[in-house]
Amino acid sequence: MNLKSIILYPYRKICAVTRFLIIAQKIINRRGRPTVWLFGSPNHSNLGDQAQTYCIERWARENYPKHEVFVFRQFSGVDYRLLHVLRRVIRRDDVLLCHSGYHMTELYPLHENYSAVAEAFPDFPLTIFPQTVNFFSEEYARRVAAKFDAHPNCTLLCRDEISYEAAKKLFRKTRLLLFPDVVTSLIGTRSFTFPREGVLFCMRNDKESYYTPEQIAALRERFAPTKTALSDTTIPLAAEKIIANRERVLDAAFSDYAHYRVIITDRYHGTIFSLIAGTPVVVVSSTDHKLSSGVKWFPKEIFGEYVAFAEDLEKAFDLARERLEKPPTKNLPPYFKEKFYDGLLEKLNEAKK
Repeated sequence: MNLKSIILYPYRKICAVTRFLIIAQKIINRRGRPTVWLFGSPNHSNLGDQAQTYCIERWARENYPKHEVFVFRQFSGVDYRLLHVLRRVIRRDDVLLCHSGYHMTELYPLHENYSAVAEAFPDFPLTIFPQTVNFFSEEYARRVAAKFDAHPNCTLLCRDEISYEAAKKLFRKTRLLLFPDVVTSLIGTRSFTFPREGVLFCMRNDKESYYTPEQIAALRERFAPTKTALSDTTIPLAAEKIIANRERVLDAAFSDYAHYRVIITDRYHGTIFSLIAGTPVVVVSSTDHKLSSGVKWFPKEIFGEYVAFAEDLEKAFDLARERLEKPPTKNLPPYFKEKFYDGLLEKLNEAKK
């Protein structure tokens, strides 16, 4: 252990204990007050995941108007002890929710947070908001599924058909629902009148990327002299600042997307953000099924002018050019909010009977 580690280790331990004590006190302060407890909110700068928190909170406030909403960030180390603190103060009418995302996988094993909640609260209904299910090891997947199956009243929302079919093979007792990503509930709820110009490339730069930065740069050059820009749903702003100003930061992102005539993206939330902004979007592949399967949620009779999936970058260029030359003729309705999320509570209550 070097000198830096010797100095930092006790500092980090002190910070972790301090953080635990602060959050524990906040939990205790809610004793006797009805609360929706949301587990697994992100502690990073990915706006897609932050938008999920925003939408889940919004859904909770609309459906449980007499409850407060308490948001736990992703657990680590000592924070699991917070579940024991909550166990002491939780009320029978409290509600337990788990965050949405790509957590049912070895890539991002945040399902461990949720299985800990399931184990700590077997006597409370537990709802896990829409997940991508994409395990690579069958043995690993069955171990994970068994933890949730041990809970007598657990509901897992699957956010695409492939995830839903995979989940049906793994989970034996967990209730499964096929539901779109919660951020889709914002589509059709915003209106923008900005002049639109150019093409925005919303591209990821991580282990889920399918195309290289050089391939994307070459595609951008083909649009000349049309203006292009490059961005991502992960932004260079500290997570603390995003969390403190989540709605304002998200509204700024939607407004930015609304300044373009077309968006090309390999981000699922890049797709959804485009539609919230009322901007046509051409979707290209990432390394998993999130995009190719996710776009199937958008029926052509409603979203035909707005959403197209491109099997390769040549097709992406052609589809984007078409949308540059012929913009949509109608605004999008709040399809997902009305068809799915306005009725979710009723479906969850059915499971309790």
